[in-house]
Amino acid sequence: MNNMPLLQQALGEDWNKLPLVIQRHYSVPSDSNTCIKGNMEIGYPIILFPLISLIHLCGGLVCRRGKNIETVVKKTISMQNANLYWQRTLKYPDNKKDYFYSRMVYLRNHELIETVRFGFGLLLKVSVNNGELVYRSNGHIWQCGRIRITFPDWLLLGAATIIETRISDQKFRLDFSIKHPLWGNSYWYHGIFQYSENSES
Repeated sequence: MNNMPLLQQALGEDWNKLPLVIQRHYSVPSDSNTCIKGNMEIGYPIILFPLISLIHLCGGLVCRRGKNIETVVKKTISMQNANLYWQRTLKYPDNKKDYFYSRMVYLRNHELIETVRFGFGLLLKVSVNNGELVYRSNGHIWQCGRIRITFPDWLLLGAATIIETRISDQKFRLDFSIKHPLWGNSYWYHGIFQYSENSES
C-alpha cells in the first residue's frame, strides 16, 4: 500500500504549500483512526427539502438544518489501498444525531472522487490557493462495476466548493457551499474544527 496521504498524492508538490494543521488532517496512519471535532451550521432553502431528502437517502448531504451542531469526524485508511474513509457524527442541540459516511479515492493529479451509497459520487478538483485547500466539483457520477455514468452538477443542486483555512496550529475553518446557476445558493455548511495528537482513537 502507498503510505503517502491520499491528498498528497493528488496535490503533488502543492502539498507542501498547505499549513501543517491541514496536512495533519489528511495524514491518517494506516494502523489507526484520526479524529477532529468541531461545531457546525447547516442550511439550505426550505423549498429544496424534497430534493435534499432524496440526496440524503442516497448517502449524500445531511438534510436537517441547524446551528451549534457538535460534529465528530473520524477518518481511516483502507489496509488494501490508499482510499480514505470518512465517518461524520453530528449531534444537534436537542441531542438527536445524524451520520454521514463517504469514501475518497484518487483519480488523477489534482482530481479525487468522493463516493457515498449506491455508487453515487462527486468528481472533485483539488488545489491550494494562498495556503487554503480548495475543492471544486466537476460533475457527479454513478458507478456500477465497470460502468460509470457522469452527469453535470446543474442536474442536481449545482456546483460545490469546499475551502479549508488555517486558523491556528490546532484549528482550521471548513466552508462548504453549493450554488446552482438558476436558484443560487442551494446548500451550505461551515464550522471550525480542531485536531490534536490527543484526538486519535
